[in-house]
Amino acid sequence: MKNTVFTLGVAVFWAFAATCPAHPLPDVAVRAHFEQNGDWTLQVEIDPRSFQPDPNVAPYLTNADLGVTPAEQQEKLKTQAREYAQKVVEVVLDPAVEVKPELTWEFTAAENAPLKLPEDPVMLTGTWRTKLPAGSKGYSIKALPAGTLSVLYHNTALGKKVERYQILFPGETSYVLDLQTFTPRTKAPLPITEESVKDPGAASGSLEGMCEMCGTCSTGGYMLPTLIAVAGLVMVVAWLRRKPKA
Repeated sequence: MKNTVFTLGVAVFWAFAATCPAHPLPDVAVRAHFEQNGDWTLQVEIDPRSFQPDPNVAPYLTNADLGVTPAEQQEKLKTQAREYAQKVVEVVLDPAVEVKPELTWEFTAAENAPLKLPEDPVMLTGTWRTKLPAGSKGYSIKALPAGTLSVLYHNTALGKKVERYQILFPGETSYVLDLQTFTPRTKAPLPITEESVKDPGAASGSLEGMCEMCGTCSTGGYMLPTLIAVAGLVMVVAWLRRKPKA
Protein backbone atom coordinates (compact mmCIF):
# COMPACT_ATOMS: atom_id res chain seq x y z
CA MET A 1 0.00 0.00 0.00
CA LYS A 2 2.80 2.39 0.92
CA ASN A 3 4.48 1.64 -2.39
CA THR A 4 1.26 2.43 -4.22
CA VAL A 5 0.87 5.77 -2.44
CA PHE A 6 4.53 6.60 -3.09
CA THR A 7 4.16 5.76 -6.79
CA LEU A 8 1.08 7.95 -7.10
CA GLY A 9 2.84 10.74 -5.25
CA VAL A 10 5.64 10.63 -7.81
CA ALA A 11 3.01 10.63 -10.57
CA VAL A 12 1.47 13.79 -9.07
CA PHE A 13 4.87 15.48 -9.12
CA TRP A 14 5.55 14.61 -12.75
CA ALA A 15 2.01 15.54 -13.79
CA PHE A 16 2.68 18.99 -12.38
CA ALA A 17 6.19 19.23 -13.83
CA ALA A 18 5.03 18.16 -17.29
CA THR A 19 2.65 21.12 -17.52
CA CYS A 20 5.29 23.69 -16.59
CA PRO A 21 7.41 25.07 -19.45
CA ALA A 22 11.17 25.23 -19.04
CA HIS A 23 11.15 28.92 -20.06
CA PRO A 24 8.45 31.44 -20.92
CA LEU A 25 7.36 31.06 -24.53
CA PRO A 26 9.10 33.78 -26.57
CA ASP A 27 7.26 36.63 -28.26
CA VAL A 28 8.21 38.84 -31.20
CA ALA A 29 8.32 42.45 -30.04
CA VAL A 30 7.69 45.25 -32.56
CA ARG A 31 8.48 48.73 -31.25
CA ALA A 32 8.04 51.98 -33.18
CA HIS A 33 9.32 55.43 -32.20
CA PHE A 34 7.87 58.52 -33.85
CA GLU A 35 9.07 62.13 -33.75
CA GLN A 36 7.22 65.30 -34.73
CA ASN A 37 9.56 65.96 -37.66
CA GLY A 38 8.67 62.63 -39.28
CA ASP A 39 11.63 60.62 -38.00
CA TRP A 40 10.59 57.01 -37.52
CA THR A 41 12.54 54.21 -35.85
CA LEU A 42 11.26 50.67 -36.13
CA GLN A 43 12.66 47.86 -33.97
CA VAL A 44 11.89 44.14 -34.08
CA GLU A 45 13.14 41.95 -31.23
CA ILE A 46 13.40 38.19 -31.70
CA ASP A 47 14.52 35.54 -29.22
CA PRO A 48 16.79 33.03 -31.06
CA ARG A 49 14.75 30.26 -29.42
CA SER A 50 12.05 31.19 -31.94
CA PHE A 51 14.05 29.42 -34.64
CA GLN A 52 13.90 26.08 -32.82
CA PRO A 53 11.24 23.40 -33.49
CA ASP A 54 9.95 23.78 -29.90
CA PRO A 55 10.84 27.25 -28.51
CA ASN A 56 9.03 26.40 -25.28
CA VAL A 57 11.77 24.00 -24.15
CA ALA A 58 14.74 25.36 -26.09
CA PRO A 59 17.48 26.86 -23.87
CA TYR A 60 18.29 30.55 -24.00
CA LEU A 61 21.31 31.73 -25.91
CA THR A 62 23.23 33.52 -23.15
CA ASN A 63 25.85 36.23 -23.33
CA ALA A 64 28.44 33.63 -22.32
CA ASP A 65 27.31 31.36 -25.17
CA LEU A 66 27.52 34.25 -27.63
CA GLY A 67 31.11 34.87 -26.60
CA VAL A 68 32.17 31.44 -27.89
CA THR A 69 29.88 31.43 -30.95
CA PRO A 70 31.88 31.66 -34.20
CA ALA A 71 31.36 34.79 -36.31
CA GLU A 72 29.97 32.68 -39.13
CA GLN A 73 27.28 31.25 -36.86
CA GLN A 74 26.45 34.71 -35.54
CA GLU A 75 25.87 35.95 -39.08
CA LYS A 76 23.68 32.92 -39.74
CA LEU A 77 21.52 33.86 -36.75
CA LYS A 78 21.14 37.40 -38.07
CA THR A 79 20.07 36.03 -41.46
CA GLN A 80 17.52 33.78 -39.72
CA ALA A 81 16.17 36.79 -37.83
CA ARG A 82 15.82 38.81 -41.04
CA GLU A 83 13.93 36.01 -42.79
CA TYR A 84 11.82 35.25 -39.73
CA ALA A 85 10.71 38.87 -39.29
CA GLN A 86 9.57 39.04 -42.91
CA LYS A 87 7.54 35.88 -42.41
CA VAL A 88 5.72 36.85 -39.21
CA VAL A 89 5.20 40.65 -39.25
CA GLU A 90 3.91 43.16 -41.80
CA VAL A 91 4.04 46.93 -41.34
CA VAL A 92 1.02 48.88 -42.61
CA LEU A 93 0.82 52.62 -43.28
CA ASP A 94 -2.30 54.66 -44.08
CA PRO A 95 -2.67 55.69 -46.88
CA ALA A 96 -1.49 52.33 -48.18
CA VAL A 97 2.14 52.33 -49.26
CA GLU A 98 4.54 49.43 -49.55
CA VAL A 99 6.88 49.24 -46.58
CA LYS A 100 10.00 47.09 -46.70
CA PRO A 101 11.99 47.75 -43.52
CA GLU A 102 15.75 47.43 -43.96
CA LEU A 103 16.56 46.23 -40.47
CA THR A 104 20.11 46.17 -39.15
CA TRP A 105 20.46 43.27 -36.72
CA GLU A 106 22.48 43.29 -33.50
CA PHE A 107 22.76 41.06 -30.43
CA THR A 108 21.25 42.77 -27.38
CA ALA A 109 19.56 42.02 -24.10
CA ALA A 110 15.77 42.35 -23.82
CA GLU A 111 14.28 45.72 -24.83
CA ASN A 112 17.45 46.69 -26.70
CA ALA A 113 19.47 46.90 -23.48
CA PRO A 114 23.22 46.19 -23.66
CA LEU A 115 24.44 42.71 -22.77
CA LYS A 116 26.36 42.78 -19.49
CA LEU A 117 26.29 39.62 -17.39
CA PRO A 118 27.35 36.19 -18.70
CA GLU A 119 23.88 34.78 -17.94
CA ASP A 120 21.97 37.53 -19.78
CA PRO A 121 19.62 36.00 -22.41
CA VAL A 122 20.56 37.19 -25.89
CA MET A 123 17.99 38.75 -28.22
CA LEU A 124 18.32 39.70 -31.88
CA THR A 125 17.19 43.29 -32.35
CA GLY A 126 16.66 44.70 -35.83
CA THR A 127 16.61 48.51 -36.16
CA TRP A 128 15.51 50.69 -39.08
CA ARG A 129 15.75 54.48 -38.90
CA THR A 130 13.94 56.34 -41.65
CA LYS A 131 11.43 59.08 -42.46
CA LEU A 132 7.70 58.53 -42.68
CA PRO A 133 6.46 58.87 -46.26
CA ALA A 134 4.84 62.26 -46.86
CA GLY A 135 1.11 62.20 -46.08
CA SER A 136 1.25 59.19 -43.74
CA LYS A 137 -1.68 59.35 -41.35
CA GLY A 138 -1.79 55.96 -39.65
CA TYR A 139 0.49 53.12 -38.57
CA SER A 140 -0.33 49.53 -37.64
CA ILE A 141 1.08 46.03 -37.97
CA LYS A 142 -0.19 42.57 -38.87
CA ALA A 143 0.84 39.33 -37.20
CA LEU A 144 1.00 37.16 -40.30
CA PRO A 145 -0.76 33.76 -40.33
CA ALA A 146 2.54 31.97 -41.04
CA GLY A 147 3.77 32.85 -37.56
CA THR A 148 3.39 30.57 -34.55
CA LEU A 149 4.23 33.00 -31.72
CA SER A 150 2.46 36.07 -30.40
CA VAL A 151 3.58 39.54 -31.49
CA LEU A 152 3.87 42.43 -29.04
CA TYR A 153 2.92 45.86 -30.41
CA HIS A 154 4.53 48.84 -28.62
CA ASN A 155 4.70 52.48 -29.68
CA THR A 156 6.54 55.57 -28.45
CA ALA A 157 5.68 59.05 -29.72
CA LEU A 158 7.49 62.31 -29.00
CA GLY A 159 9.57 60.60 -26.32
CA LYS A 160 6.60 59.15 -24.42
CA LYS A 161 5.29 55.59 -24.48
CA VAL A 162 1.80 55.19 -25.87
CA GLU A 163 -0.04 53.64 -22.92
CA ARG A 164 -1.95 51.11 -24.98
CA TYR A 165 -0.13 48.08 -26.34
CA GLN A 166 -1.37 44.81 -27.80
CA ILE A 167 -0.60 41.11 -27.89
CA LEU A 168 -1.41 39.84 -31.36
CA PHE A 169 -1.85 36.21 -32.35
CA PRO A 170 -1.10 34.97 -35.89
CA GLY A 171 -3.62 36.45 -38.32
CA GLU A 172 -4.53 39.45 -36.13
CA THR A 173 -4.10 43.15 -36.92
CA SER A 174 -3.21 45.84 -34.38
CA TYR A 175 -5.09 49.05 -33.71
CA VAL A 176 -4.12 51.99 -35.94
CA LEU A 177 -1.96 54.67 -34.34
CA ASP A 178 -3.00 58.10 -35.65
CA LEU A 179 0.19 59.83 -36.78
CA GLN A 180 -1.29 63.32 -36.33
CA THR A 181 -2.36 62.97 -32.70
CA PHE A 182 -0.23 59.90 -31.81
CA THR A 183 -3.23 58.26 -30.19
CA PRO A 184 -5.08 55.04 -31.10
CA ARG A 185 -7.93 55.59 -33.54
CA THR A 186 -10.10 53.09 -31.70
CA LYS A 187 -10.82 52.63 -28.02
CA ALA A 188 -9.21 49.81 -26.09
CA PRO A 189 -11.47 46.84 -25.29
CA LEU A 190 -13.06 46.72 -21.86
CA PRO A 191 -10.87 45.02 -19.23
CA ILE A 192 -11.61 41.43 -18.22
CA THR A 193 -13.33 41.47 -14.81
CA GLU A 194 -15.19 38.96 -12.66
CA GLU A 195 -18.49 40.47 -13.81
CA SER A 196 -17.57 40.28 -17.50
CA VAL A 197 -16.62 36.62 -17.13
CA LYS A 198 -20.07 35.91 -15.67
CA ASP A 199 -21.64 37.92 -18.49
CA PRO A 200 -19.52 37.34 -21.65
CA GLY A 201 -21.52 39.91 -23.57
CA ALA A 202 -20.35 42.65 -21.23
CA ALA A 203 -16.76 42.27 -22.42
CA SER A 204 -17.40 41.75 -26.11
CA GLY A 205 -14.23 42.34 -28.07
CA SER A 206 -12.12 42.39 -24.91
CA LEU A 207 -9.80 39.54 -25.81
CA GLU A 208 -6.70 41.70 -26.12
CA GLY A 209 -3.94 39.61 -24.58
CA MET A 210 -6.25 36.57 -24.34
CA CYS A 211 -5.70 33.19 -25.99
CA GLU A 212 -8.52 32.78 -28.51
CA MET A 213 -8.10 29.00 -28.67
CA CYS A 214 -8.27 28.16 -24.98
CA GLY A 215 -9.92 31.27 -23.51
CA THR A 216 -7.14 31.89 -21.02
CA CYS A 217 -4.56 34.63 -20.66
CA SER A 218 -1.34 33.84 -22.47
CA THR A 219 0.57 33.61 -19.18
CA GLY A 220 -1.84 31.27 -17.43
CA GLY A 221 -2.64 28.53 -19.90
CA TYR A 222 -0.92 25.81 -17.83
CA MET A 223 -2.75 26.34 -14.54
CA LEU A 224 -6.08 24.67 -15.28
CA PRO A 225 -4.73 21.35 -16.60
CA THR A 226 -2.26 21.27 -13.71
CA LEU A 227 -5.01 21.63 -11.11
CA ILE A 228 -7.19 19.00 -12.80
CA ALA A 229 -4.33 16.49 -12.98
CA VAL A 230 -3.28 17.00 -9.38
CA ALA A 231 -6.85 16.92 -8.02
CA GLY A 232 -7.62 13.70 -9.88
CA LEU A 233 -4.54 11.89 -8.60
CA VAL A 234 -5.06 13.09 -5.02
CA MET A 235 -8.60 11.66 -5.14
CA VAL A 236 -7.21 8.29 -6.24
CA VAL A 237 -4.72 8.30 -3.35
CA ALA A 238 -7.48 9.12 -0.87
CA TRP A 239 -9.69 6.33 -2.25
CA LEU A 240 -6.89 3.75 -1.97
CA ARG A 241 -6.26 4.74 1.64
CA ARG A 242 -9.90 4.12 2.54
CA LYS A 243 -10.13 0.84 0.59
CA PRO A 244 -10.33 -2.11 3.03
CA LYS A 245 -7.61 -4.73 2.80
CA ALA A 246 -8.63 -8.05 1.20
